[in-house]
Amino acid sequence: MDIAKTTVLGNSGLGVFALSTEKFSIVPFSVKETSLKVISDTLNVNVVQTTIANSVLVGTMIVGNSNVLFVPGTIKEKEYNVLEERLSNQVKIVELNTKYTALGNLIVLNDKGAIVSEMLEKHAQKQIQDELNLEITSGNLLGSPLVGSLAMCTNRGALVHPLLSEEEIKEIASILRVKADVCTINRGIPYPRVGILANTKGAVIGTDSTGPESMRVFEILLTP
Repeated sequence: MDIAKTTVLGNSGLGVFALSTEKFSIVPFSVKETSLKVISDTLNVNVVQTTIANSVLVGTMIVGNSNVLFVPGTIKEKEYNVLEERLSNQVKIVELNTKYTALGNLIVLNDKGAIVSEMLEKHAQKQIQDELNLEITSGNLLGSPLVGSLAMCTNRGALVHPLLSEEEIKEIASILRVKADVCTINRGIPYPRVGILANTKGAVIGTDSTGPESMRVFEILLTP
């Protein structure tokens, strides 16, 4: 297990532009080869390059775990075909039936559980439940429905916004069945997912992140 630093498209906001799971990472086109190698080697995954709905904000638009990848209805056919061609033997690709497109901001999940935004329609929540076959909880965090922007997780740990209450942190840990704690990233940004790509094999964080931030990521996401 290792931790490394990089940028995506010259930006330390890795989680805005990319998604990583236990099996794969999805990043936009034009990412430097050095960054692709850091992500691939550190997380021990294959890296797929594409846009989502013609946007480079890949990590904002999609969300997934080892078994299911949720994509928005605005995804283009050519983008869906790329994902299917590269990932269909690793993960089920599901177009979520919702009017919302920034799925990464609305869902937090690992292979053990999921927290979905109360903004999502009831039929979308049921679709998520049916596809994941996991316990899911609907609600908000810190009074906000953008739960995916306030927390990120792997199958080992969850990092959350520093202003979340102890009760909320305990609930997140219980739902996702991992240890959870507060964290900032990229020199004080309180939204951990923005600057982290991680799985149980490693973590890649934005180059702006400080030593203490790196240590917190390692402690929560990589330490057994």
